[in-house]
Amino acid sequence: MAYERYLGDAYLNDAEIQAWCRALAQARPGWVTLTELGPTRGGRPILLLTLGKNDGHQDERPGFWLDGGTHAAEWTGVMAALYAVSQWIQRIDEGDADFIRWLTQHTITVLPNVSPDGYEAMIRGEPYLRSTLRPPQDGAARSGLDPSDLDGDGATRWMRWRHPAGPFVQDEEVPLFMRPRRLTDAPQDAFFMSFEGSLINWDGVHWTSAPTRYGLDLNRNFPAHWAPFSMFGQDGGRYPLSEIESRVMIDAFAARPMLSAGLTNHTYTGALLTQPYRQDSPMKDGDVTLMETLAKEAVEGTGYRVIRVCPDFMYDPKKSIVGVWADTMSSVFGVPGYTLELWNPYGHCGVEVPRPAEFFANPDPAVLRAMVRHFSAQPGATSPWRPFDHPQLGPVELGGIDYMRTIRNPPLAELRAECHRGFLVADRLRLALPRVQAQLVIQGEGSGPRLVQLQLENFGCLSSAGLARAEEVGAAPPVSALLELGPGLRLVHGAAEQAHAHMDGWGGARGFGAAHPIYPSLPPRGHRAGFVWCVEGHGTITARWRGGRGGRGAIEARIA
Repeated sequence: MAYERYLGDAYLNDAEIQAWCRALAQARPGWVTLTELGPTRGGRPILLLTLGKNDGHQDERPGFWLDGGTHAAEWTGVMAALYAVSQWIQRIDEGDADFIRWLTQHTITVLPNVSPDGYEAMIRGEPYLRSTLRPPQDGAARSGLDPSDLDGDGATRWMRWRHPAGPFVQDEEVPLFMRPRRLTDAPQDAFFMSFEGSLINWDGVHWTSAPTRYGLDLNRNFPAHWAPFSMFGQDGGRYPLSEIESRVMIDAFAARPMLSAGLTNHTYTGALLTQPYRQDSPMKDGDVTLMETLAKEAVEGTGYRVIRVCPDFMYDPKKSIVGVWADTMSSVFGVPGYTLELWNPYGHCGVEVPRPAEFFANPDPAVLRAMVRHFSAQPGATSPWRPFDHPQLGPVELGGIDYMRTIRNPPLAELRAECHRGFLVADRLRLALPRVQAQLVIQGEGSGPRLVQLQLENFGCLSSAGLARAEEVGAAPPVSALLELGPGLRLVHGAAEQAHAHMDGWGGARGFGAAHPIYPSLPPRGHRAGFVWCVEGHGTITARWRGGRGGRGAIEARIA
């Protein structure tokens, strides 16, 4: 397969994604490196792309992280990651001098498809699953209705059957919509409703839903405040990083200490989620404010909102959200980590949902009716109710929305625009990275002592640590310098190796109020770090420096 730009014009399967990534790395070896992680339970590799000048110094530069596909049904996140890579490669191909200069000084690490097993299953039309194909626990008996594609049409839709004890009634305005039953509805109009499927281990009496076969939620399996989790038939694993996918992803992130910010693509809501994640958040107020400010800039013109997870994106206000990857990036690694909820089906259908997480648990039927009505008018988006002879239940009806291409992901005609909105967010967030540059000055003449001064200067938005949280937990590489002396030189004053506090970034002023244009002030530490030595003799010196997450390097000079 030859490399071609991904234009957001198709939902690719995992084999196509892998072929695309390999073709890109082969076609652009000077700028793209491909790494295989995994394999998964299903034997699939998890592919990691690194964009940056391949000159052997990629690991010395500040980096930006982007991923998609943590949840198997959220295809748009995967496609948006591929689209972003295509856009960045196009800039290189077109000779964009500013971007090429930036990419020689930074890296972008992209993990397009975190859960390839689950993703591929859902692309093939398997019933809804959350993330991976982790099987149920040994010995766990499952009974109840298990979703499946009964009629072989390639989608697992809805199923209904009349019964006077049913909790649903067909809507008077939108026949495809099943509204909640009211006290005044006649019993003969009532239905039971579920996803289409069969009753497994059925006792012949009870109509209940079976526990989800593949209920592992990978985005509850990360270290940040992990705790046992159960919701909507899903769980967060038996312990943090119990799953191959979460473990290899966090290992890849940890092995790249220069990563300074990250974005993880999900669906759906049309929002960029930011800190805090709980009432007792470990994140300092300055970090929370800075992250929210950057998020608002990142979504300008996209139509996306910025939402603080706590209190505005919590499914249950009494329960903290645990084990989340974006929270792990921030609270464990100390870098701004965001969740981008691509695609707003509510806005697409002309309705508003102010608190989307709360809406999942307590939906407004009027909003759902409007959505079903809207999608019913789009060709191929829905299937009308039609009779089906169920082997266990008898006469039932099958029909409903193509959930995967209407609500969970956009219809194909809307995919490119959604990918581009996601790209704009990622492309702006990468600009926040720290960037440290070094200058070496030697003073003195003749045979006397020479004063050697190394100055580091952070020109980036973020501090050389990323967030203050990184300094608190010791997650950031240090700011330090080492002076190496060649033959003929002697160190007179100053330790050969010296450490320095982290350097502020220009964006950090917003976190503590110093960016007030009426009451301006200077930051508490400043954006520079200085190192001084005194040497005697003649020869070559090498100053090796580390600027935290802002970069590292070496400068060589000759003292004559």
